[in-house]
Amino acid sequence: MPPKPKYTKEQITDAAFGIVRVKGMSALSARSLAKALGSSTAPIFAFFDTIEDVQNAVISKARLLYSEYVRAGLSGTPAFKGVGMKYIQFAKDEPELYKILFMSGSGGEITHYLPQSDSNSALILETVEKGYGIDKEKAKKLYNHMSVYAYGFAALFAQHINIFTMEDISRMMSEMFTAMIKNGQ
Repeated sequence: MPPKPKYTKEQITDAAFGIVRVKGMSALSARSLAKALGSSTAPIFAFFDTIEDVQNAVISKARLLYSEYVRAGLSGTPAFKGVGMKYIQFAKDEPELYKILFMSGSGGEITHYLPQSDSNSALILETVEKGYGIDKEKAKKLYNHMSVYAYGFAALFAQHINIFTMEDISRMMSEMFTAMIKNGQ
């Protein structure tokens, strides 16, 4: 009978996630992961065929964490602003994970509607439509504009350029949103 694995797939993923969370995806290798586990590379490849499979598991875990931020934002009032603020907070709290999810260029081809690659987009869009009594096209336009604005703040935090406080950002997001609503966006 083969020996019982020393680590579970979840433990290996968690260790990889820990490396990436602090040092970025480029720091993740079979050797760095084995070192973090205090083992050889053998346990890693008992569960994963390649290091790319480990990276994909880390990305999935990062998406789940980001979704927790979105859900927390949706519980705020107003919900749409809450989501934008939590998006920015995610970049501030988790800059390396933010870079992987939103700055790596792995989102595919960019179209006129930027948030569509976010798996939470449909839920957020529905919240905008219902929350402000606007049709889907207006909601998309508003979401697109506000996502670009939020992306700018988030990218600053992800690059450790902390020139705004979260209070400044909250005020500025409200001002931009109000201006867009007044202009019929």
